[in-house]
Amino acid sequence: MNIAIRWFAGYGLHEALPDHSSLTRIRQRWGVERFRRIFGRTVKACLDARIAKGEIVHIDASLIRADVSWESLAVRYVEATSEANAEAGDETEKKGRQTGKYKKVCVTDPDATMATNARNRRLEPAYKQHTAVDDLRGVILDVAVTTGEVNEGQVLERQVDATMATTGIAVTTVTADAGYAYAKVYGALERRGIDALIPTKAEPIKSAVPLRRFRYDARHDVVKCPRGKVLRPGRRVKHGRFFYARARDCSRCSLASLCLSRGRVNKALVIGDDYPALLRARRRRDRWSSEDRRLYQRHRWRSEGFHGEAKTWHGLARAVRRGLDNMSIQSYLTAAAINLKRLAAVLIALFRARKLGAKGQCRPC
Repeated sequence: MNIAIRWFAGYGLHEALPDHSSLTRIRQRWGVERFRRIFGRTVKACLDARIAKGEIVHIDASLIRADVSWESLAVRYVEATSEANAEAGDETEKKGRQTGKYKKVCVTDPDATMATNARNRRLEPAYKQHTAVDDLRGVILDVAVTTGEVNEGQVLERQVDATMATTGIAVTTVTADAGYAYAKVYGALERRGIDALIPTKAEPIKSAVPLRRFRYDARHDVVKCPRGKVLRPGRRVKHGRFFYARARDCSRCSLASLCLSRGRVNKALVIGDDYPALLRARRRRDRWSSEDRRLYQRHRWRSEGFHGEAKTWHGLARAVRRGLDNMSIQSYLTAAAINLKRLAAVLIALFRARKLGAKGQCRPC
C-alpha cells in the first residue's frame, strides 16, 4: 500500500504485486549464501561512493530474542545415569545446575540457546549477532549470526578476516568493548598488524597469589614467582604451556601456604601462547592517546547505535522465523537496508548540492 515502496521495488500503481508468500519461498530457494552476496553488494556500493573506508572497524555483538514462547522450553537431562539417579534429590539438582547437566532448551527452535546480556536479567532463548561497523559513516561491513551462548571472542578473528575479504582493504584499527579482552584476541590482531583498542579487564582473583604476581619473561621463556624463584617450562597443553617450580624452592617459601594448591609440593601454572600480547595490551591501555579515547567513544555510538536502530526501526529485536539460517537471512537483509539508507542519504545530499550549484546559489561551507 506504500507508494514509495512500490516505486523503489519497480512496481507501478496498477501492476499486480507478488504473493505475500514469495519472500518465504525465495528464502528457501536461494539460501543464506545468496542473501550474504546481496548484503556484500551494498557494502561495495558504499565503498564506491566513498562513505566507507574499511580501515577503522568497530566490532560488537547483540542478543536477538528467538521466535519462541516460554511454554516451548523444556529441560534436557544430559548424561542421566543410574549413579545420578541414586544421589539425593537436592544434591543432584545442585550438581546438575553447576555442571550444566540440567539445561533448558527450546524444542521448537533448537538453534536458539539460553543467554542473557546482564546478570540481573533472566536467561532467554536467543541468537547473537556479531557486527563490524565502519567508522566513517556507520556502514555495516560484516554480519555474522551464532547461537546465543557463543562467546564474542571466538568470532572476532573470523569477522576481521571476512571484513577484509569483502572490502579488499586492510583493517588498521579494531575497537571493541571489554567483552573481547582475551589474550587470544590481542594475539590474533597483533599477528595481522592491527591496532586493538580494546580495554583490558581486571584479572579474576582466584587465588591469594594471583597470576599477575608472577612475572613472565618471553625472551627467555621463564616465569619468576613473587619471591624471585624461577619456574621452568614443562609440557605443552592446548594454546599454552605449564611452568613448574622446584619443590625445594617452594618448601622454603613464606608464601607456600597461600600459593600452593592442596596436596602439591611445588607451584605449577599455565601461561597461554598469547599471554605476552595481553601484557602488551595492558601497557598499551595505560598509554592511550586522546585520539585512541576518541575512537573508543565513537565505538559506543557507532556499534550500539546500529543495534538500537536495527531493533527499533527494522524489527531485529526478535527473530521473525526459526532456525539459524533464517536468522542469518534476517540479519543480512536488515544490514543491507541500513546500508542503503546510508547510501541514499549521501546521494540525496549530493543531488541537492548539485541543484543549488546549477541555480548559482552559494553552497554552505
